Amino acid sequence: MKAVRVVRPSTLTLSTRGRGFFGALRARTSLFFTSLSGRGRNAQRSGWGAAARTAFALFLTIGLSASGPYMGSLSPPDLARIRTVAIISAVGESFAFERVRPSTFEWIAPPDTRYLEISDWKIDDDVTREVTSLLSKRVTIKKVFFERTDFGTWNYAILRQNIFKLNGDPGIDAYILILRDWHYDAIGHSVHDLQGLGLYRRELPSGENPEGIYASYRVVVIDANTGAIFASREASMPDGSLPWMQAPASLWPKTPNDLTDVQQKTLSADLTRLIDETLPRTLAEIRLSN
Repeated sequence: MKAVRVVRPSTLTLSTRGRGFFGALRARTSLFFTSLSGRGRNAQRSGWGAAARTAFALFLTIGLSASGPYMGSLSPPDLARIRTVAIISAVGESFAFERVRPSTFEWIAPPDTRYLEISDWKIDDDVTREVTSLLSKRVTIKKVFFERTDFGTWNYAILRQNIFKLNGDPGIDAYILILRDWHYDAIGHSVHDLQGLGLYRRELPSGENPEGIYASYRVVVIDANTGAIFASREASMPDGSLPWMQAPASLWPKTPNDLTDVQQKTLSADLTRLIDETLPRTLAEIRLSN
């Protein structure tokens, strides 16, 4: 297997490990802005820590942000306007190996998270092909050149800025973005959210270790001319929960760079399955496809 590079996540995707209480609080506050809408289910969690973070984030959203909330599906007038689109998939650049260890104060203690650069898994290429296949009968799809790193760390203000930097065809009506998102931990039910693509394990005092592979992402539709958000919806399973499936302990490498070919192929295939099961439904719920 060729050597792979462990990547250091950028500002909004950094693990808060080793930062202390106030460092972790600042980091978790900034992480909130990567998902300013569609957090209804994510906010429904028990414990003082989760409630405090939700209230604090709401305060910051109202006081500091001009964003959202946004519609989860396209309105009939917007749907009628969108005839030509470009697709930007930026969900498959990195993969997280996340362990939540036992802690008395779980909401303070961050998970142990390591990242692997996985652009060679071609997940974004697969996503782009699938979206193209699902939408090509309804809209004209044009290509646009973009840097995926520009869309790896985001909030809605950053999305608008980067959309305006694109040298896209003036005939493009909207950009369809598939982005990493934060979602409630439906695997181990910890107070920590899960972002993007990853492998998860929670180590409980009882000896149980819930494990799973997950795909936490969002589809955003943006007006190519004004930067207005037409619609934004998180991908989910039919019951509204995080897209995930159980994973055996054998998929865990000693370190990300020790990932074997067999482990890589299994993880890649499982991610493809999760996306195949949730992406068509998400596009249909936004009303982009039937």
